[in-house]
Amino acid sequence: MLGVGAVASVVVACSEPTTGKTSGPVAAKTPSPSASPSPSGNPSPSGVHGDGESGSDSLPSRDQIVEEYEGVSPGAFGLEVSGVKLSLPQGSEAVALTLDACGGPQGSAVDEALLETLRDLAVPVTLFINQRWAQANPTTMEGLVAEPLFEIQNHGTDHLPLSVNGRSAYGLQGTTSVAGVYDEIMGNQEFLSAEYGVTCRYFRSGTAHLDEASAQICHDLGITPVNFTINLDKGATLPAQTVGAQVASLSSADIALGHVNDPASGTGPGLAQALPQLLADDVRFITLEEAH
Repeated sequence: MLGVGAVASVVVACSEPTTGKTSGPVAAKTPSPSASPSPSGNPSPSGVHGDGESGSDSLPSRDQIVEEYEGVSPGAFGLEVSGVKLSLPQGSEAVALTLDACGGPQGSAVDEALLETLRDLAVPVTLFINQRWAQANPTTMEGLVAEPLFEIQNHGTDHLPLSVNGRSAYGLQGTTSVAGVYDEIMGNQEFLSAEYGVTCRYFRSGTAHLDEASAQICHDLGITPVNFTINLDKGATLPAQTVGAQVASLSSADIALGHVNDPASGTGPGLAQALPQLLADDVRFITLEEAH
């Protein structure tokens, strides 16, 4: 288990999840890997209907979302709330590697060695990009968008937990209102579309925490919230050997979480150590959109 100092470093660097995995080499998968798009406790109002598909001409506006969700119960808050996708579809024989780029003062670097490893091994990856990271790395972003190996998805505007009533995760204050939830999702969604022509179908919140009402708001906006079954690096804090062991534990239908914004972390070396053997064992990697 991570100590207090390690948890604090996660919050400062990326504010990413530290649960869902053991600190040793044996992987611990999250329970109940399937999730429904309708939160328990029915926090979703009946007036808004989203299908989880981006690009709809009938997506609700900010004012409509605020009007429909104001005063609605937030429901449960955490990593695995109802409405969040935790794994690939049942029966999938592939694995999805997802890497977060968190942005901010200590999360805006680029792990070029990790990206080069993925290129050399031809491993497709889904990159969850925060707006701050994209703005700090415009040239890198242009290259990533142009490369078919990399799929770009939405990691939020300010890298905040999604909460309609101000819940926090790992000491990081989340959004405090329905309007804040909308802005955290759609600020980056509109930025990536305007700057890079990317329309994201998937969203991961800062710290990967959100409440059920926020998950349903994502769906209403045509975006599916996604978390993970395997946490590879615990906010880019684990050493390469442990990351490698986590990578080696991947199996069919897993969604793996790592980071691409800390070149000094063990994430890149751990992936470089473990990916060749998985590929030799015919483990197939796909992006999230390829899974559907």
